[in-house]
Amino acid sequence: MSIEEVPAIGVQSLDRAVSLLRLVATSYKEGIRLKTLVQTSNLPQPTVHRLLRQLIAGGLVTQDQNRHYRLGHFAYELGLAAASQYGLKEMCTPYIAAVAEETGDTAFLSTRSGEDAFCLERREGIYPIKVLPVEVGHRRPLGIGGGGLALLAFLPEPERENVLTKIAPQLGQFSGLDAAVLREHIVQARKAGYAVISNYAVTGVTSIGYPVFDRYGSVIAAISVSGISSRMGGDRKKMIVTCLQNQCSALQKQLWRPPQ
Repeated sequence: MSIEEVPAIGVQSLDRAVSLLRLVATSYKEGIRLKTLVQTSNLPQPTVHRLLRQLIAGGLVTQDQNRHYRLGHFAYELGLAAASQYGLKEMCTPYIAAVAEETGDTAFLSTRSGEDAFCLERREGIYPIKVLPVEVGHRRPLGIGGGGLALLAFLPEPERENVLTKIAPQLGQFSGLDAAVLREHIVQARKAGYAVISNYAVTGVTSIGYPVFDRYGSVIAAISVSGISSRMGGDRKKMIVTCLQNQCSALQKQLWRPPQ
């Protein structure tokens, strides 16, 4: 049977299973309960339970003694294989480190994973007040934080609107953010060439994100800086934006080099 001949019901089940896997990955540290998965996915409980059994059988999900669902051993193996194949983290690390060193604040590397922004790397600056809204391996809906907003803002419009529709139910948990406000931030980001967002991810924190494009003009990552809002305005904001612009430009030149 070819891919084109796969029954529609099978494709739907696969799509639902992938969505559940993403939700489990979102709560990779503490795990997630069946009730939460049902509420968040908007799927019937029998469907969620059936798909989880299949994911567990495939090693992609496991259930701990507290009946929390977590990523399974095969998900870990897949992550290692993907990391070794793409090597984006290793390629970007010097640029993330340079941003943290120059700004003194925490720098992040984010990539897109479906409708989420995935934190691939984090480097802390020397400023004593640390702002650490996300850890490496953590994911949040696209549009949250400077990196997530940069990833969302520079998607093609049809794709961007599709993502906004899917993440809209989740936005309220981020200090009352909604799709209309996020669209305003997107307009500002596209006009400026970089993203700025304050307070929605963490109160009193501002994050500035800059997109990284591949040689075909598609956004593939974002580097961002997060700090207490009192440090992120005026001339300092200009310095941070310039730093991000320079490091992302240098990174893109490396990414765009033809294979040897």
